[in-house]
This record gives sequence, C-alpha cells and structure tokens, in this order.
Amino acid sequence: MTIKTDDNTAGDIDAEQTVSALFKLLSHHRRRIAVQYLATQAGTTSVSDVADQIALLEGEHTHDRYERICTSLIHIHLPMLADGGAIEYDSDQEVVELRDQAADMLPYLKLADT
Repeated sequence: MTIKTDDNTAGDIDAEQTVSALFKLLSHHRRRIAVQYLATQAGTTSVSDVADQIALLEGEHTHDRYERICTSLIHIHLPMLADGGAIEYDSDQEVVELRDQAADMLPYLKLADT
C-alpha cells in the first residue's frame, strides 16, 4: 500500500473538489430521486413528471405536496443539478434531461440505496 505524503498537488485538489461537489449535489433526497428517475427516461422529461415521481416516493401525493415539490425543484434542486453539470434544464419549457456526464453519479446513488 502506498502512502501519499504530499496532498497539495493540483490533481489531488481537483479530485477532492470534484468529489465534494458530487456529494453536495447528491446531499438532498429530492436531487437523488430526480437523477435516478431521469436515468430511466429517454430524452427530455417534464418537471411535473419528476415532481410526480418524488411525491409518490415520499408517500404523500396530495396536490399541495405536489405544488411544494414543483416549487423546490424549479427554484432549488434543478438549477443546482444543472449548475453541477448533471442535467440540462430548460426553465422556459419546464423540461429536464440527464446529461451523459451524470452516468458517473449513478454508482454513488446505488451505494446510497444500500
């Protein structure tokens, strides 16, 4: 086993920042559900479909709950996932699509399920 003695190289910092950014993106259960759901969809998916899926998985599929989920997706979770490069988010059309780069996230999501 090799032991690193110099953790200050640029490669180490970039890798640490990447892992930290990934964990931040996956830190909220609604973002994890959204990514998992989008991974099962081909092409673009409506924000309302993502909100429906979250409401079902949270176990409370009322109209009020659905509206609160839509609001949190539109104002917090989807922009954060888009900024992190995981999804393409068209706020005008209210559609999202998982980016190819997000495939790297899926193994972490599987670990989180266990």
